[in-house]
Formats: sequence, C-alpha cells, structure tokens
Amino acid sequence: MNRAASEGMAPSSGRSIVRRWLLLGAIIALALEAARLRMAAPTPPAELTPVQVRLVLSMSPVLAPPPDPTNRLADSPAAAAFGEAVFFDAGFSADGTVSCATCHVPALAFSDGLAVAKGLGTGKRNTPTIIDSAHQRWFTWDGRADSMWAQALHPFLSPVEMGITASDVVQRVRTVPALAAGYRAASGHDLSTDPEDTAFATIGKCLAAYERTVASGRSPFDEYVDALRSGDQDAASTYPIAAQRGLALFVGRGGCIRCHSSPVLSDGEFHLVGVPDAAGVLPQDVGRFQAIGVVQSDPFNAAGSHSDAPNGDQARLTRALLKQPELWGAVRTPSLRTAWGTAPYMHAGQFQTLGEVVHFYNTLEGAVALDHHAERMLAPLGLTADEEAELVAFLESLQPTAGR
Repeated sequence: MNRAASEGMAPSSGRSIVRRWLLLGAIIALALEAARLRMAAPTPPAELTPVQVRLVLSMSPVLAPPPDPTNRLADSPAAAAFGEAVFFDAGFSADGTVSCATCHVPALAFSDGLAVAKGLGTGKRNTPTIIDSAHQRWFTWDGRADSMWAQALHPFLSPVEMGITASDVVQRVRTVPALAAGYRAASGHDLSTDPEDTAFATIGKCLAAYERTVASGRSPFDEYVDALRSGDQDAASTYPIAAQRGLALFVGRGGCIRCHSSPVLSDGEFHLVGVPDAAGVLPQDVGRFQAIGVVQSDPFNAAGSHSDAPNGDQARLTRALLKQPELWGAVRTPSLRTAWGTAPYMHAGQFQTLGEVVHFYNTLEGAVALDHHAERMLAPLGLTADEEAELVAFLESLQPTAGR
C-alpha cells in the first residue's frame, strides 16, 4: 500500500495538490521575471500634450536682448570694450582688491559660489549671475534698479562691496590713460567735458554694454527644442530620457513654467515663496516692498535726467510702481538658464544643490508663511524621488555645450 493510501488520501488528490503547488510556483516565477524585465527596461520618454509642446517651444531659443532705450550706448562695441575694462579693474574699490569680477566670476557662470556676496564686507544676499540679465526688466533680487546701467553703479557706492564714491570712480578713469581713452572712444568726447554725475552715469552705461554681451550658449535642451520644432525624431531622441521626463514635469504637473517662463526661464516678476531663512529664523529681508521706494528715488533711474528715454516705457513703469503689502519679502524670479553653475541657490544661498531646491518646491518642507499675503500658487506636488531627479536632469541639460 502506498503512503497516500495508508494515510487515508486518494492518490489523485495528492497529485492535485502537487500540481497546484507547481502552478503557484510557476506563477510566482513569471511574476518575478516580469518585474525584473520592467526594472531592466529603459524608462520611456514622457508624452507631451499639444499645449505642452507649445510651452516647450516658447522656452527656446534665447535671442539677442531687447533694446534699452534708456542707454544710448547699450549696443556700442566701444562702450562694451571700455565697460569690460572697468568690470575687471580692482582699482575701483577702496582697498584695490575688489572688482565687479570678484563676485561675478566668469569661471563660475558669473557668480561666486558663495551663499552671500563678499566684497569689502559680507552682504546679505546671494550673488545673481549677469548671464542673460539684459532680458530682465528689473535688476537685483528686489528690483531696486530699473536698468542694467543704473544697477551697475550700486556696487561702487556700497560700503560692503567696493566702498568708493562717484567722484572716486570718475577720478580713476581720468587718471588712468587707458581708461580715459576708453571713455573717450565710448562716449565720443573727453571726460573733462562731462559733469561728474554725467560721467558716472556714462561709466554705468558702458558697464551695461559689456554685460549685455554675456549670454548663455546653446544647450542640449535648445538642440532638443530645435528637433521638436522641425519634427526631427532622430535628433530629438539624443536628448536624455530623464531630461525629457523632467521637462514634461516642468511644463506639466510641476507647474514650474508659471514663474519660470520665456526663453530665459523667468517671468521677471516678484514672488514670496516661503523659503526658510538660512539662519533658521523668520525671514528679515523686506525684498520688493522696500525696493520700490529705492528705485523711484534713484537719481539714475529710467525716469531721471541721466536716462536717454526719461519719458519712455520703463520710466512710466517706474513712476507707476505701488508699494503694496503683498510685496513684503518678495524677490525676483531668477533665470534657470544658469542653474547648472550658480550654486548655492535662492536669494540668501539657502540651498546647496538643485536637488534641495526641487525637493523644497515639491514638498514645501520648512516653508515659512509670513501672513495671508503669502504666495497662493504654491502647493506640495507629490512627486516621487525619481521625478525630483528627472527635474534636476532637465535643469542640468541647460548647461551650454562646449564651443556653442
């Protein structure tokens, strides 16, 4: 008698149980193999809707900066050459050690790699890059200057940046032969014929002429947009899939494009996004709220006597500004075109990596709500860790290709 019979079990019943276990094992094996294949298979690129395609096409290319009617020297090669000489000259500082390039280092994407700027002293804000800055309407984090040339004058006069006076600036140009010759070539007349404040403004305009030439180069993202626009699928397929998926999040579920729009990926406006203070206390930076009074009282603003368009569009915008409570603490949306090279990030260098920035906007962990005027468009996104990494991959794809 076999064992199944001796234990009161029919032989057919025992075979049925064995078959069931074998079937279950086969199902488990198939499931494990399917999971392995899914993990091994490449992640497919995200599909863009027609609306998202239009948004992506609006993000490239970065064209030449718009004209600046307030600066008659804005696109003068002679003015740019003189402005470049001033930009790199540390003699325009109280102790002869600080130039514009001290904080705007070309090798660091015209930033400085520090949380907050350091000149003669230590500032309170992160150094913004000057790359593509000619596309902005307002300058510095809080927009306290309404033209690039007016902003270029501020560091000379700041005790924690270069720490000199307008007279000092003009005197250095007058006494250094190469600078005096550069001023003459740029302005068309000798420095001695200009009143001091006119000469000071002219120097700022020449600095702006140089800074207008500092532009971002062509990036893998721009190549992808070209391929998308022309329908070249082969060329589009060379753009990394992680970057493609990050781009889809950027214009889609992430909503990043609401503030980071246009080819320079900035709306040029001011927002309070609740970034925690680097020191772990409530934010003290008044931001745009205070800056409105500063720009309107600046003798070198677009509406002033040194502007070449005192009744132009920018002048009217400056005169019409209102100091509204919801602007307390608001700062200008930075361009993301240089995000690959301008760490640390945010207006006070609060985040060290792009991953930290993306994680903050995804989760809003630690966000500070100062009052009921706080930004209302932000909400946790619920992205996965992989999706956060894909957004970073897209931002990194904005780095210009060597030689382009």
